[in-house]
Amino acid sequence: MSGPFEGQVAVITGAARGLGLDYARRLAADGATVVLADVDEAGASKGAGEISSAGGRAIALACDVTDPDASSALAARVVSELGRIDVLVNNAGIWGDLEAAEILDIQPDYWDFVMGVNVKGCWLCTRAVAPQMREQGRGRIINMSSIGSRMASGVYGVSKLALNQLTWTTAAALGDHGVTVNAVAPGPIYNEATQRQVAREHFDRLIEQTMIKRAGTGKDMYGAIRWLASDDAEWVTGQTIYVNGGFMGVF
Repeated sequence: MSGPFEGQVAVITGAARGLGLDYARRLAADGATVVLADVDEAGASKGAGEISSAGGRAIALACDVTDPDASSALAARVVSELGRIDVLVNNAGIWGDLEAAEILDIQPDYWDFVMGVNVKGCWLCTRAVAPQMREQGRGRIINMSSIGSRMASGVYGVSKLALNQLTWTTAAALGDHGVTVNAVAPGPIYNEATQRQVAREHFDRLIEQTMIKRAGTGKDMYGAIRWLASDDAEWVTGQTIYVNGGFMGVF
């Protein structure tokens, strides 16, 4: 497939299913060679096979983003096999399987688990790809945040607000090297993960609080990802873009 990302290599974490797989499909359709990285190697392999069968270029690699050695090995293998890393989409996160507990009722180990995936994992993967992007003199890192970062949404919201700050801080560290770091914060999307986490009646109330009265889609999120990954956004960094239909409410 040809497109604006022809010749580029894009790594997407948490890409075995859901939105991560959707982003991988769309990046491949736009010409990128995509790397589906996920702790679920079988799921990632299935997704990569589907993309390849559709005419795209894709490989799957196992990676636990919370493991420093695994994230470093991921970056090293991508460079070894594909020669470069142009785009990193830090999509891996805990959402659909979150414990439904108030912030003061969760256990410390669970706090560490959510923060470990949603924040530390993003930091580790960013740290792992940074040397290659610096050497190239160009790179695009896109962190998947959430509208929950502006709401009282438990440890999930805390982790996503921390991710916004991580975006800003790593953007400052990499800006002199032609590498941009930005975040996309989705609003209400009724995908499989959200269906496990949010009752339909509650989700419908969220939609009523948007200016555009519909749920978001992977296509909506990819529009922002696509722009941030392109040369058109080369002077945009450290930003969190809320793609949320004009959401006006709070949890």
